[in-house]
Amino acid sequence: MEVTQIKPVDTITPYEAGKILHANAETIRAGLRQSRFPFGTAIPPEEEGGNWNYIIIKSKFLEYAGIKEVNKNEKN
Repeated sequence: MEVTQIKPVDTITPYEAGKILHANAETIRAGLRQSRFPFGTAIPPEEEGGNWNYIIIKSKFLEYAGIKEVNKNEKN
């Protein structure tokens, strides 16, 4: 069995997503915690008082926002 190399997935922050959608970063975080957005997820803290973690997959976010990602390797 051949092992293939897996490329890392590009992600963005709630702040970056909020800037694009003209929304507050906390609005994005709240939506992710409530599973209202199809482009990412929120991971609750493991211990009380800990921080939530947010994963926003860039390609899914751009699709949701209706933005076509430009591939730097594409020729014009």
